[in-house]
Amino acid sequence: MRSAERLAWQHRVKLAVIAAANLALCSAVLVAAAPASATTLSAAGVRAPQAAVGPGGRTVFAWERLRSGSIAIEARSGRSPSTTGHIRRFSARGHDPRVAVGADGTMALMWKEDGADRGQVLRVSVSRPGHRFGKGQIVERRRGNLAPVGLAVQPGGRVIAVWRRGDSRLAFALAPRKEGFRAPHELAAIGPLTGGTIVLDPRDGAVVVAYGSPLTASPPANQQAAVRTLAVSSAAFTAPSLVSAGGPDYDPFAEAYPVAVTGPGGAAVAFIRAGGGRGLYLVRRATKTTWLEPQRIASAQYPAQDGDGVFPNGLTVALPQNGSAMAAWSVVASAPSGQVRSRQNVTSFAAALEPFGVERTLTAAGRDFRLPSVAAAGNEVFVALAAPHEPVVIAAGVAGTTLKPTLLATEGDGDVVLAAGGLHVLAVYQQNDRLRLHLLRGPRARAAEEVG
Repeated sequence: MRSAERLAWQHRVKLAVIAAANLALCSAVLVAAAPASATTLSAAGVRAPQAAVGPGGRTVFAWERLRSGSIAIEARSGRSPSTTGHIRRFSARGHDPRVAVGADGTMALMWKEDGADRGQVLRVSVSRPGHRFGKGQIVERRRGNLAPVGLAVQPGGRVIAVWRRGDSRLAFALAPRKEGFRAPHELAAIGPLTGGTIVLDPRDGAVVVAYGSPLTASPPANQQAAVRTLAVSSAAFTAPSLVSAGGPDYDPFAEAYPVAVTGPGGAAVAFIRAGGGRGLYLVRRATKTTWLEPQRIASAQYPAQDGDGVFPNGLTVALPQNGSAMAAWSVVASAPSGQVRSRQNVTSFAAALEPFGVERTLTAAGRDFRLPSVAAAGNEVFVALAAPHEPVVIAAGVAGTTLKPTLLATEGDGDVVLAAGGLHVLAVYQQNDRLRLHLLRGPRARAAEEVG
């Protein structure tokens, strides 16, 4: 490298490290370091990236790609994050991909397509161990809106697909091992404020679906956080449990915005409560059919800033194996018009059987960092942070300790997604309109250059 090029490169790295320091991820003095090496997964023109990795390392990535005026669904998969195959196009006109990988190596990809007469089609393609992805099977065709929620693969290889019908219903379909999808069934009525999320509890392979329940005529009067589960040995989901209807400062007239979360430590439902008893809460799954009382994460009482309303958004939680928890969310400052002024990401830790501690700032105030993504492997936790034209940073450590930041890119397009399975943790982010992959943890993970 010529002297002038070397000086320019060193200057760019120095600026990136200074920006990383401004993220306030740790108090240690940061040293100059090059970004961690990464692999390019896609051609240009991608958006809505999705990633999943199984305990054995099988990996699948999917995205939308804008090409010739239409949006295509593309994906690639492999035996490990470092051995992904060629890019494959699954649909020339598709939207909203979702992916999942099971412990047995089964992989699944779901997306929707626009059909004739204003109709929509939902398809799922499954790759069984030792086989390639097949043609996408139609699980529902409807004149009206369909929206993928997510997929899960249970230990025996059964695939569960969940989607939204219009604005008020969730539906699901099952594909047992070596079989196609059976007829879809309605899962739940949902409130107008949230959709649904799906995760797998790694302890027993149960599928957990959390959603906002609709309004009722008597208390609880407003949308609550509801959850249903599907055991490995069952063909039907459990009856709904209103996990937000209780706990500290409960107000039946408050609104709850739930999300299903998971990790080696189990599964849970996290929710933001607006109105009376405002705050952030976590409800852990105790047994097949019972849930613990809501545990307060934070009060979420944020004062207005210069006329802007301030509120929490994007709550998510990682559950390590040791029973601890790491919650992360964004504190949004919004003008009366609804325009977002800034997003500041924060986190809070809870040791096993202990309450959550104080909020810890992850990013500097006045910036516009996107919602955080979290993951857990063993007793380690990971949180990913990105903003347009800002560094892409991963912070990792044992929950409750100081997180060490790793610089993945000096400048990204503004998004980053984490995926975890077993001891594998990977990060996928966009840079120069292309999808990039970095393996954070795994048998073949390359050592990352740390910036603190």
